[in-house]
Amino acid sequence: MQPLSLSKAIELIHQLPGDLTPDALATAQFKLTSGVLIERRDELIPPLAQLLGVEVGDPTAFRRQLAESIRATIPGQFQERPLSNDDIRNFAYSAPAGTTSTETPTQTVPPGSLPYPVYPTRERGLRKVLLDVMGLRAGAPAQQEAQVRLVEEAALLSALKPESSVDLETLVTTVDIPSESRCDFGVLAQTLDPRSWGPSPFWPECFQVQPTPDGRAFEPFSTALETPRGTEWHGVLFEHVEWNWNTFRVASFRNFLNIDYVVKEPEQTIDMRFSLFSCEGSELFVVSFDRGIDVDAGFQTVAPIPNPPPGGARFRLQTVKNIRFSDLLDRRTPSLAPPGSGQILSHLAPVVVGLWMNELVKNLYC
Repeated sequence: MQPLSLSKAIELIHQLPGDLTPDALATAQFKLTSGVLIERRDELIPPLAQLLGVEVGDPTAFRRQLAESIRATIPGQFQERPLSNDDIRNFAYSAPAGTTSTETPTQTVPPGSLPYPVYPTRERGLRKVLLDVMGLRAGAPAQQEAQVRLVEEAALLSALKPESSVDLETLVTTVDIPSESRCDFGVLAQTLDPRSWGPSPFWPECFQVQPTPDGRAFEPFSTALETPRGTEWHGVLFEHVEWNWNTFRVASFRNFLNIDYVVKEPEQTIDMRFSLFSCEGSELFVVSFDRGIDVDAGFQTVAPIPNPPPGGARFRLQTVKNIRFSDLLDRRTPSLAPPGSGQILSHLAPVVVGLWMNELVKNLYC
């Protein structure tokens, strides 16, 4: 069974029996609003707008109005502090002005005992207050075309989050990192060029290579023959990758990668494909080996965002990596490390590689 999209789930919430709808709406409002304001996830704005039945023209203005409407319910002395999940929860579950709860509270809270009120379980005031702040009527539905657009955007953007998984049969880890960038295209093309990966904290060495005259090894590619950084090229890249824990080197790998780097200036797109040619060697803690990785393939794409907001992201990136560690040690290499250390690395890869790539992507792009 395929998971429901956010837009479909929101439609189903409104079809629940009357006594279940308020709680479901409040829960959805709290989760989506926390994602928009606390986690700063713009991709959740369309489904939140769909849930509230409003049209969003400017995401920045929408977020500001949403935050202002929540701050208005917080006691004055606490309005200047950053919003918390508790503030949003209280607001999503609170009764709108002019309404009263029909439920008897389970306990009486002394006035002033908390910096913000406890949340009841009846009327949900988020939509009404937000519409009032935006100058709209609470009963005014969004235009049909706007609803269609929000549903399409919600379905597209709801999947845009970092993910890491492992195939338990093959032990191949797949890491998928979506991201956005405000960089100029030329800067982005140079930054993403695999020849620009190093030297850096993750890549002590990284450069283009070519076969030696006898075809038995590789040698550095002549810099005089290299195409400029940020332009199309096809060839082999040598990379020396290190993973560190604080100041201690945990593992390092020396690989030769097949690279296809395609840059299309008129379309403002980049398509980079890579695959493992060979692993020259690796080091696990202080032990060196002749192998270490037997699967290392993936891609990175860049495409322009249609009609980007002023000052917002201009390009959408998708980075996917598949990796598997060869079984470095077996019973023929006694006293070096436990048997199956490569499998241990493969089991850890969804976390280790996923966190490494996510941190790398977040810090690499402007």
